[in-house]
Amino acid sequence: LRMHALEGAQVHVDGYEASFFATYPLVAAFKGMSLGALQNLTYLFAMIKIATSFIWMITVALKTDMGVAWHRFLAFPNIWFKREADGDVALGALQPMVSDGVPIDFEDPDENAQFGVSQVEHFSWKGILDFSTCTECGRCQSQCPAWNTGKPLSPKLLIMALRDHSHAKVPYLLAGGGKDEEGNEKASAEQLADVPAAALAEAERPLIGTLEENGVIDPDVLWSCTTCGACVEQCPVDIEHIDHIVDMRRYQVMIESSFPSEAGTMLKNLEKKGNPWGLAKKQRLAWTKEVDFDIPVVGKDVEDLTEVDYLYWVGCAGALEDRAKKTTKAFAELLHMAGVSFAIMGGDEACTGDSARRLGNEFLFQQLGQQNVEMLNMAFGESDGEDGDEAVKVEKSKKKIVATCPHCFNTIANEYPQLGGEYEVVHHTQLLQHLVDEGKLVPVTPVEGLITYHDPCYLGRHNKVYTPPREIIAKVPGLRNEEMHRHKERGFCCGAGGARMWMEERIGKRVNNERVDEALSLNPDIVSTACPFCLVMLTDSVNGKKNDGKAKESIQVVDVAQLLLESVKTPADPAGEPEKADEPEPEPAK
Repeated sequence: LRMHALEGAQVHVDGYEASFFATYPLVAAFKGMSLGALQNLTYLFAMIKIATSFIWMITVALKTDMGVAWHRFLAFPNIWFKREADGDVALGALQPMVSDGVPIDFEDPDENAQFGVSQVEHFSWKGILDFSTCTECGRCQSQCPAWNTGKPLSPKLLIMALRDHSHAKVPYLLAGGGKDEEGNEKASAEQLADVPAAALAEAERPLIGTLEENGVIDPDVLWSCTTCGACVEQCPVDIEHIDHIVDMRRYQVMIESSFPSEAGTMLKNLEKKGNPWGLAKKQRLAWTKEVDFDIPVVGKDVEDLTEVDYLYWVGCAGALEDRAKKTTKAFAELLHMAGVSFAIMGGDEACTGDSARRLGNEFLFQQLGQQNVEMLNMAFGESDGEDGDEAVKVEKSKKKIVATCPHCFNTIANEYPQLGGEYEVVHHTQLLQHLVDEGKLVPVTPVEGLITYHDPCYLGRHNKVYTPPREIIAKVPGLRNEEMHRHKERGFCCGAGGARMWMEERIGKRVNNERVDEALSLNPDIVSTACPFCLVMLTDSVNGKKNDGKAKESIQVVDVAQLLLESVKTPADPAGEPEKADEPEPEPAK
């Protein structure tokens, strides 16, 4: 109203502008006034506008817990202090676990170290800044796979709940309140005597707790997150939702041992067998017997990785899960056909620890990660110079790893440097695209049908690899690609990230069903992806819909590598041998 009144007076002083169309009723009301009167009105309305703006700023300054109002002042600092120095969003690697701002030494942790976040004051200063910066725009919520499938997690509401809780608890904390490791009050009763009852009540609330427990964040909210990164990608003020969710999970897992029971089986299997399924190490080599060429194993067939171009990191799913093994065999065969030398670690390979870390078990991740880094460095010919020997360091560019699992790819490339493992890591779609571009793999056999590609979160959103899979699909003759409504930066999760692969979905619609429904709306012949977790989740949903008669029987869910192999291979006869060219008939005798 202030603006319209100001504009209505200005029209008669400065002239009419098309942008003042909405203020025309006021323009008509001021018609006929003298120039002096119009100038005085302009001054009056301008003074009212300035005065009310100052009153609003004073009000906000005196009431620091005024919620969304503060984002106008805090948005720029929050964007400036984002954790990635290159200006990228907080995706890819997780931050190391810290206590009082110092990374925890898991080999010899301090007895007073704070493991994760159990109280709002345990969040970093950037976390507190994040909470107060939220604009409540809802972009994160609109893209969240949990919220879109009826789960209680809304990234926006989670941040707002933490903001309101932290503001309400401030008087208690300023009076010296807080609890030590045993749960006893740090401040005396005298110190807390003047603290408002509301702040004392807020201080008693558990950070994670059910409605009956008066918790700030419900456990179902905490465990619904797939860490897909959609919230972080969409946030206009660079709030780092995943970092805060994982920090809260860390305390629940490592101190409270409170997490979904199904995930406990996965953690035990990782501790005892080095893989989520709890299978024996020798099972990692079973797939090598199902191909008709030799797969070199480091320490057995090759002394170290200096003898080959790449280490192929197969991953737990790629070696042990039947559907993912098809991708593993297809990729290995493509490398063999292209003349790329590679080797695998075989039974020495252990889980990278992605699921353990995102579940919140940082200790187990550190254990698995250190084990793998030491093994990899040794395999690449690097030594630490023990017993008086000179240390041998190998350049990062000479330590080449290719992975078919985006979770392994992300962990080795982005998180193992935190543990001393510097490697040049590529995803299999990146290497395959390179081989196709070089002409070492030539797709010739048509693969007919309409295809739609699903972006794995940890390949696409977390690592910005969108083009290679699509380039490969485009090179396969016969395929007609059509994008789903939500793709690339706005791709929708399959539901397996954040250790959700190992937990049941008991609330709302299954995330993989939501994604498959979107794919089936295009009536495709093929749903393709580039991740073993996505492959499993999408296949499970498609098979369920086939059984219910909601999907055609002919639809396939395959990895990009399987499509490329099918096209690179020349047509075969029923026995599986390539057709031979017709031999010239012998010339008749003269």
